[in-house]
Amino acid sequence: LAQLHCLTGVNAAFTKTLDDLILLETEHGSKCTPGHDILKEECAAAGALVGGVLRNNYVQVGNWPNTPPGCFIQTADKAIHFGENPGGINDSRFQSICVSDAVEAILLEAGQGIKCTGGKDFSKDECIAAATSLGGTLRNGQFKVGEWSHTPYGCFLEGEDKAIHFGTNIDGVNVGYSQPVCKTCLDKARLLPAPWHGVKCKAAHDFPKDGCVDAALSVGGKLRHGALTVGSYPNSPPGCFLQPSDNAIHYNTNVNGINNGGFQPVCMVGDLQIRLVHASPGTRCKQELKIPEEDCVEAAQTVGGKLRNGGLITGDWSFTPSGCFVQDGDRTIHFGRNPDGVNIGMFRPVCIKDEVEQAHLIPHLIKGTKCIPGHDFSSDDCFHAATSVGGRLRNQMVISGHWPNTPYGCFLEAKDKAVHFSTNPDGVNNGYFQPVCKPGEIEANLHEAGQGGKCTDEHDFSKEECVAAGTAVGGTLRGDTLLVGEWSNSPFGCFIDPSDNAIHYGTDPNGINLGGYRSICKSVAHEAALLPAHYGNRCQLEHDFSLEDCMVAAISVGGTLRGGKVKVGSWPHAPPGCFVEATDKAIHFNMIDGVNIGAFQSVCIYA
Repeated sequence: LAQLHCLTGVNAAFTKTLDDLILLETEHGSKCTPGHDILKEECAAAGALVGGVLRNNYVQVGNWPNTPPGCFIQTADKAIHFGENPGGINDSRFQSICVSDAVEAILLEAGQGIKCTGGKDFSKDECIAAATSLGGTLRNGQFKVGEWSHTPYGCFLEGEDKAIHFGTNIDGVNVGYSQPVCKTCLDKARLLPAPWHGVKCKAAHDFPKDGCVDAALSVGGKLRHGALTVGSYPNSPPGCFLQPSDNAIHYNTNVNGINNGGFQPVCMVGDLQIRLVHASPGTRCKQELKIPEEDCVEAAQTVGGKLRNGGLITGDWSFTPSGCFVQDGDRTIHFGRNPDGVNIGMFRPVCIKDEVEQAHLIPHLIKGTKCIPGHDFSSDDCFHAATSVGGRLRNQMVISGHWPNTPYGCFLEAKDKAVHFSTNPDGVNNGYFQPVCKPGEIEANLHEAGQGGKCTDEHDFSKEECVAAGTAVGGTLRGDTLLVGEWSNSPFGCFIDPSDNAIHYGTDPNGINLGGYRSICKSVAHEAALLPAHYGNRCQLEHDFSLEDCMVAAISVGGTLRGGKVKVGSWPHAPPGCFVEATDKAIHFNMIDGVNIGAFQSVCIYA
C-alpha cells in the first residue's frame, strides 16, 4: 500500500508529456543516452504515456544483467520495469523510455559531400524518431544501419520511399543520393571566434561545468581521450571553451582567466536574434555570425524569408554571399555553399544578430562634432546602428569614403539621413553631418555659480563631450550652436549661462569664473562606503570624495537629493566633504574642516 501511495503521488506531480519522451527500438544494447534517463519515481507515469502497463499494479524493479538501466517496457506484454543495474545490457527484448532531446530536425537536400555540421548529428537511438518527423519510413519494417563509404555519417533518408538509414562510418562521403537528417540548434550554444585577446562569454551566458560537454559537442567540440579537460588556466577564458587546433573541449575553473586569443569560448545564446543585412555589393555575415545550412530555413523565416516550391535553394554560386541569404525582392531562401562567393548586391545575407549597442544620434549640426573616443561604431555595425536612429540607404548601400570634411566613423547626412561611414580618423565635421555614436556613460554634475568656481583636475569634459554633458544637466543650445570662445571671465571647459542655460565651452585655461557661470564637471566616483553617525567620524586622509563625485557616490549608498540638489555649505558641526544627514539621507558637501556632532554619515572612498 505504501508503494502504491508513492506511485500515485509521483503521477500527480509528473509534468512531462508524450512529446517530451521517446521510446527506443528493441535493439541489442540500446539504452538512453547520458542525461536522458527517466527517474525511478517517474517511471510509472512515463511508461503509461508510451503505452506501458503495470504488471500486478507495480513497476517491476530489479538488478538484471540483460536489461537496459533505467525505465523500460518489456516488448512482449508492455510491462513497465526499472533496471537498477548500471551495467545492464539490453538483450533486444526491451524498449528504453527516455527524455527526448526536444530539438527540431531538418532534412538537407541530397548533394555531393553534404552532411550535418559538427554536433548537429542525431544519435542512432534518436534517428528513427527524428527521421519519421520529416517523412522518413522503415523500408520493409527495418531500420537500415551500415558502415557505408558512399553515404554520410549519421542519420539520413534515401530513395523515393525516404527509407531511414544510419551510417556508422565517420569517414563516409555522401555521393549525392542521401539526405542527411540534422538537428537545429539555434537556441543552444554559440562558439565565439578565437583570434581576439580577452574574448569570453557575456555575464550569465557561461555554461556550468556539467553542461559544458553537451554544449560544446553541439558546436563541433570533441573529447580528448574521451574526457572533458578541466584545469585552472590563467591564459584561457573562464568556463567552457574549445582549443581550435583539435576542437578539444576544456573547462577553466579560473574565473580570472584571460583568453590569450588561442581559444574559443562556448556560450549560451538563448533564442538567437536574426538580422537581415542590406543588399549591397560585398555584404556578407561576419564569420562568427554565419548560420549553418541546417538552421538557414528556420532563421530566414523569422525575418520574412520564403521557400520557393517548398524547399531551400542551394548552390555553389560565385556571385552570392556564402551561407544563408534571401534574394532581394521575393525573399526566397537560399544557401550559398561557395566559401569564396561575393555578393553582387542582389542578395540579403541572413546573419545572427550581433550584440550591437544602442545607438545615439548627435542631434545638432555643429562644426567639429564627432563621437566621444571609444564610442564609435565599426563599419560592420554602422548599418544596423544608423538605421535604428532613422538612417536610410541611398541607392541601397552604406556609402563609404575617406572624406576630410566629415566625422570619422558612422554618420548620417542631415539632408536625407543617408548612412555613411568614413575611414578618415582626421576628418573634421563641417556641420552638415550627424555622428551615430554609442551612448556615453556621462555622469555630469552642475556646480553652483560662484566666484572662481570651476571643475577640479581631471573632471573637465572635452569640447566633443560638452553638448551631451550639458544636455544631461538641463542645458540648451543657443541658436542650435555650442558657444565656444577664449573668454577670460569664464571658467575653462564646459559650462552654462544660468540666464538661459545656454551651453558654452571656454578654451582659455587661465579663465576665471567671475561668478556668473555654472561649470559642468565629470563624476568619476570610486566605490563608496557610508560611515556610521558617530561623534567625530570622518573619512580617512585621501579617502574623501570631491564635490563633483559626491552626488553619484552618495546615491550609491542610499543618499537622496533634498530639493533636487546637493546641499553645499560651510558647517563647523558637520564632517568635511561629502556626507548624508542621518535622518533623511539628504546629500551634503561641507567646504570646511568641521567636526561631526554625530548626526551625519560621511561618504568615503572605499578602502
